[in-house]
Amino acid sequence: PREVDVQVLLEGLASQAREAGADVVVNAEECAVSAAPMALRRLLANLLSNAQRYGCRATVELVARRESRGIRIGVLDRGPGIPPDQIEAVFRPFHRVEASRSPGTGGSGLGLAIVRQLAQANGWCVELENRADGGLAAWVTIPDAGPTS
Repeated sequence: PREVDVQVLLEGLASQAREAGADVVVNAEECAVSAAPMALRRLLANLLSNAQRYGCRATVELVARRESRGIRIGVLDRGPGIPPDQIEAVFRPFHRVEASRSPGTGGSGLGLAIVRQLAQANGWCVELENRADGGLAAWVTIPDAGPTS
């Protein structure tokens, strides 16, 4: 682990997404965390990729703020969300909300499984929640104490 400037990381991910044609905005406080930088980047890139894929081409917002539990980073989209009974299931390898989708249009079903494994390996918490006004919010909380490994 080393110190990671979260705002800089999010701006970098947003810039790459914009180059690929996505509409991504960053709303992040200045904050740094002690974390494995490649693991954090991969985890957030997977969440951003999902938000772009299922977000109905609407703006994706990357947020970061300091809270009492640590640093909370969010990837917020305006897609259809996830049925409540599927929220935990989407973290299982190869699980897809719509089984009829082909891997070419809907992914392989590994992105969120990788997100969960990276989070667990580093002592982070990942939560998904449907947004009241439509879309999905994916939150990663990194405790102030940093990763456990």
